[in-house]
Amino acid sequence: MQASFIEVALRSYPKWWTERYGDEMRAVIDDLKAEGRSENKIAVGLLRDALRSRLQARGMPRTYGLLATRTRTSVAVGTLPWLATLPFVLFITGRFVLHSSLGTIQSGYPFQLSLSRTRVVSSSGTQLFHSSMSSATWVIGVSTMVITGLFLLTLMVLGIGLSVLRHGIVREKSSNRRSMYFLTWVPLVSVLAIFALGITQEMISNEGHWSRFPKGQIEWVNGHPVLAAFMGNATWTIAIAGWLITMAGLAVVSNRVNLPPDTLRFGRTVSVLTSISMTLTFITFVIWDVALYVQANQAHAAGAIVVSYPRHDLWLPIMLALGLAFLASIFGATSARRSWRTIYSQRLWDS
Repeated sequence: MQASFIEVALRSYPKWWTERYGDEMRAVIDDLKAEGRSENKIAVGLLRDALRSRLQARGMPRTYGLLATRTRTSVAVGTLPWLATLPFVLFITGRFVLHSSLGTIQSGYPFQLSLSRTRVVSSSGTQLFHSSMSSATWVIGVSTMVITGLFLLTLMVLGIGLSVLRHGIVREKSSNRRSMYFLTWVPLVSVLAIFALGITQEMISNEGHWSRFPKGQIEWVNGHPVLAAFMGNATWTIAIAGWLITMAGLAVVSNRVNLPPDTLRFGRTVSVLTSISMTLTFITFVIWDVALYVQANQAHAAGAIVVSYPRHDLWLPIMLALGLAFLASIFGATSARRSWRTIYSQRLWDS
């Protein structure tokens, strides 16, 4: 059992480390065991050093192949945490209800804000001015929109990065499997399928055909609620499956695909931008919760508007996950920058 524990620890090292230092380390292990050193302590020390070797690449030969692999892996570490956590953040912040002393005003998104923090609601050609929002409520609304804005901007960056990745795979197609290329299409296919199902569901939920009325107007009448519900379930199924396959596919691609240097450089940039977005999202998410706490513990003027989030109870676990995710993203982006800097400064692609 103990010997196998040491073997597991040795297998935890990167392949390049095993090839370069494996025989030497086994000789050192034999000497330590002969001195009476506990095999459990030896294994724990090996695991600790294996983790350092993977994270810091200590002693790794400075070759283009190894550094390119590390760059690709680091880019994945810098971007995948965003894909793994942001849907849950939007799940919490994407639904809210506005209240006043007169009762519930509106649920949904977005806030209607002005510089004076007065909410204006237009209805039947008239405008109703409600009492100004408190500073806390205004901060909550702005935080919600910032989180959504960061999400959309990062989604655009990742979309561009994915197209560049696809182009790089095609340029190196002689050394890449076709399946790697197909995996990069999963996100786009999933999004298109979701949009198609959503539009179809909207059409059939109000009935199944167009009807022309005597005055010439055309309306959609007669519906199929059961089919609409089925399509709603199918949309969620495709969304979740596409999300999971996208993350798994990108992890596989980053580990196995070969890419030209300019694609690696662009991937490094994408990971840096994603880590910045993750950091700003985490800070904004914390501010959002603090503002909610302040709003809940302050007095409000008659008719003043306050906001509540039905899913706020999930804030703490999501905040912890988001914190770990943004730290991992920063580490991945930093590692990608260092690896690419070594490749660029030594022009290793010519070697």
